[in-house]
Amino acid sequence: MSTKPTHDGVYRIKVAGKGLYVGLNSNLDVYLDGFHLDSNLQKWNITVNTTNNTFTAKNAANDMWLAYTLTGPHDSFGKGYLVGSLRQTMTWQITEKLNESPKHSQISSSDSAMAGLVIDARFRNKIVHFAPADDSQSNQDYVFEEVNSSVDFERAFFNLTVAEAQRLGPYDIIVVGTGIGGGVVAADMFATNSKLGDKAKSILVIEKGGLVFHTHCLNTARPEGLGADRGQQNDSFFALFKEDFNIDLTGGKPAGGLIPKNTWKGGPMYCVGGRSAAWGLFSPRVHDFTLRTWFPDPVYQALRSEYFEKAEKLFTLSLPNSKIIHQHLLERLNLQTPKDFGVNWQWGRIASEFKDERNFDFAEGAYSTIDKLLEIMMSKPYGPNNAPQEHKNFKMLIKTEVRKILVDSAGTATGVVVTTAKGGQEQTISLKPGGRVILAAGSVASPAILLRSKLDVGTGAGQVTDHDILYRSLSFRYLNPERRQEVGAMKLQTYFDMGLLDGRVGLANMSIDASSFLPRGNTVDKNLAQMIMAFILPCPLEDKNSVTMVADEPRVKMIRTQAYSDSERQTYMKRMQDVMKHAFDAVEEHFKVEFVTDKLAKDTLSYLELGGVAHELGSLPMTSPKRPNHSIDENLKLENYQGIYVCDLSIFPMSPEANPTLTLAALAIRLSRFLHPRDHARAHTANTIWVINHSGEVVRVWLSNKANVTRGASERDAYTLMPGEEFSVERKSGIQEAIMVFRLDKAAKLADPNTCTFSKEPDLFVGHPGESCGVKIT
Repeated sequence: MSTKPTHDGVYRIKVAGKGLYVGLNSNLDVYLDGFHLDSNLQKWNITVNTTNNTFTAKNAANDMWLAYTLTGPHDSFGKGYLVGSLRQTMTWQITEKLNESPKHSQISSSDSAMAGLVIDARFRNKIVHFAPADDSQSNQDYVFEEVNSSVDFERAFFNLTVAEAQRLGPYDIIVVGTGIGGGVVAADMFATNSKLGDKAKSILVIEKGGLVFHTHCLNTARPEGLGADRGQQNDSFFALFKEDFNIDLTGGKPAGGLIPKNTWKGGPMYCVGGRSAAWGLFSPRVHDFTLRTWFPDPVYQALRSEYFEKAEKLFTLSLPNSKIIHQHLLERLNLQTPKDFGVNWQWGRIASEFKDERNFDFAEGAYSTIDKLLEIMMSKPYGPNNAPQEHKNFKMLIKTEVRKILVDSAGTATGVVVTTAKGGQEQTISLKPGGRVILAAGSVASPAILLRSKLDVGTGAGQVTDHDILYRSLSFRYLNPERRQEVGAMKLQTYFDMGLLDGRVGLANMSIDASSFLPRGNTVDKNLAQMIMAFILPCPLEDKNSVTMVADEPRVKMIRTQAYSDSERQTYMKRMQDVMKHAFDAVEEHFKVEFVTDKLAKDTLSYLELGGVAHELGSLPMTSPKRPNHSIDENLKLENYQGIYVCDLSIFPMSPEANPTLTLAALAIRLSRFLHPRDHARAHTANTIWVINHSGEVVRVWLSNKANVTRGASERDAYTLMPGEEFSVERKSGIQEAIMVFRLDKAAKLADPNTCTFSKEPDLFVGHPGESCGVKIT
């Protein structure tokens, strides 16, 4: 998008910041309308004279030239208006306004008779008129969009510009980032809006990157064969599309100690979905011991009782079907490992629906936040002439970086400062009074935004930490080759006691002839099966690590954790080697396999590089019973400020023994329901029945009177409820009542809710007088 055409080509002419485009209708009138993706009537073949900033324009649909008339029937202001002409009679002048925000141009006729007049968007009947030039009049501001002959998902569905986002604001909630934290929050709030009707909140989602992936990378084409990458291959995509932190790895290895050299493999992915586009899908819960020890009790209780389950449902968490041969191995693993190791091998938790038993219903596949966000953008409502419009209460801005959060003198968030290009012009997008910013830009970008905003992040901030992951892979062959087909692939997991005095727990996972997020070992035959053991260890945040600002950009100091003494490392290393030995022995014995020796000892464990699976976290930690310094409270609000929340890996108060993704998703859902609740407190008695419409569409509700109470004067025979509406009636405590819900019939889905018809057969619900949460129609 530019203030003028820079070369000959096909362009759309747009009112800056207003989503209106100059087009031609069937009457040859030039008019303004919303964006039409497939309409050539809004496209103009422009020939430009860059020397004097003039151009001519011919419509791409019918070869009519852009001209004007002073005598037509639509001249509402007596200054003339635009029309289409069979002959090229008009040259148009561009006057750029580069010092105004947003940058734009005024467009005028080169005819001397039209001096001082410019085209103006204050139209009647959509016709484009002339009006005296007025720099304060935004309806005279125009920009040019070059039309690419090819159409992709990004151009088709992500049309919002910063200027339009400013005009459509201010907002109740601005979400910064679309990874697991921001993407889950945004999608959940969109779902909440669909249930609440007029109680919906206005939400703006801002993503620094573009639409690189349309779904998780494992749901798409991958490199042919497994020779180059015998893992899941998501690691190949991560390496290809990630960016690099400005990182300092020096220091952190005591002389003679057991801490290995600091190496780094991670980095951010700036795209819709963030790193959820390429994560490894391993989704265990953080162990109760870790949660109870390190996390605030309200967070521990909420995750354990409710939000872990919601996150697992969101992830379509899958467990394979167990054959007898699988169950026997699990029994053997658990029986022959010493009891004090605390192991309980079971199927690994994977965030993917591999298959769906229903005919013609496609499995959802590997989870990422992209799918729901893209679905929302593809489901925009249509306005006049079937032109897609932005959702009323949900908008998404891509290729836009949030640089700062603005606060007033009382420390309350008022908006964000954004730019669309590095070093480009900064612009402000505002919050409504009482609005909130949810910062989900990542463990480095989120603290950088706060530091760049000159906000106090607390003394415990910046200690970005990655836990130790140790692994061993061995190739093997089945003595009976047919057994390989029978067994297939297995991914298993178990928590284990690390053998330390305080009872800390680690997590082991095992891949048997299956893809893994870890690298395979060297082998002489790439077709051999492999068994990969991995151990993930918990650790406190490393206080020698930091995120600081250099020339207004973040610099990360990262070393491997030094929380364990050499004697503790020797203890848990021996424990992991014993767990691994029992696992190798059980597989060898039960599946009748032969391991292929390599140059490493069988009990050798290698350290994965820091950042290798993108688990760096803890730079804005939540309050914790184990550490005095923190940045955010138990509700993820930045301490000492109002309206600023954080929801990405930076919020962890320690680095847990599990992949943190499931826990972050659970915290994101909890934050969404805290800031945008689907329920609210209702005045009720023991005899009250509340009915709330959370179906997302209009319904008609009839409620029985089994208790035979005298109906109140305001009670109706039936209630027509819009989304989010509710009603209450008085019945009798202890007596259930039938609630019949009549939904829109199929032919009336798009009809006016005030005149539509309803189905003849109702859905049945049960009403319990005195139930405080009411009956939710879903």
